[in-house]
Amino acid sequence: MSGILSTFTISLLTKRRFLININSPCPLHDYLIPAHFEWRYNSSILTNRTSSYQDLTLDRSAKIRSYLSGISNINKYFKRDVNFVRVNWDFTEEFRKRPHIGCEIPWITKLQYADMYKQLYNFLFKPSPFLVRALNDFDRTQRTRHKIACAHVRFGGNINMPFDYKRVKLPLGMLWNYFDNLDKEEYDFFVASDTNGVKHLAKQRYPGNMIDTPGQITHIDQPSLNNQREGFMKQLLDFYTLVRCDILIITSSGFGMLAAYIREVDTGLYCWIGRDIRPCSRYTIHNTFPGEMLAPGS
Repeated sequence: MSGILSTFTISLLTKRRFLININSPCPLHDYLIPAHFEWRYNSSILTNRTSSYQDLTLDRSAKIRSYLSGISNINKYFKRDVNFVRVNWDFTEEFRKRPHIGCEIPWITKLQYADMYKQLYNFLFKPSPFLVRALNDFDRTQRTRHKIACAHVRFGGNINMPFDYKRVKLPLGMLWNYFDNLDKEEYDFFVASDTNGVKHLAKQRYPGNMIDTPGQITHIDQPSLNNQREGFMKQLLDFYTLVRCDILIITSSGFGMLAAYIREVDTGLYCWIGRDIRPCSRYTIHNTFPGEMLAPGS
């Protein structure tokens, strides 16, 4: 979504049509379909047109940043008829440096990050019928109580994701203490994580309240023995479950931050930092976890 926000903004600045072409590990449009804007890519647009491909991920974005901030003409960077861009960073701070950005794209200077992401996500995406059926099946087979309390726990490098970098280890006792104080007759519990160890401990501690989405934990951008398509579905089920939580506890991860940004309710949000689970809001998590969704060096 960070890359989508950046590319969408570039399309507006260059007055180009915005399209999404994501086929790995499977076509995105199998799971998410256009809500209010037709973004699905079709290769027929390449007929009799020139094209280019630019990978702007990680530190490869250094050159383009001067164009984005308005020091140079951005149209000189994207010269082809069709410009493919791979990017996974949010360049909002660069766009906001442009001298006339308030006239070109007023919302980028007026909206906070939480509202930019929520409005863009809901403008572009809605669950496909296939994903809606899977969400309904999950509710029917798992949900037993009126409310749901959720946490997203990101540990990084572990047996489930050995190629991922390690995050700061969190004391799980903090999470269990929080869940212990909730009414077990009122809440189902859900823990989304990048490691089965956390989920196993949660199920052991709260066997009558813990619910889970089907499938194996999988990093879809890294080598895995698991089925990538099944792993992608699990990620989306986890994501939409977090979006619908009455209580949501997030850690330092863009996955949880995005769920908090587009969540259906504004109350019951908590940020977990070290030994502290503190109340926060959609408008403070960006500063609570700086760097998770920003460009390098911002």
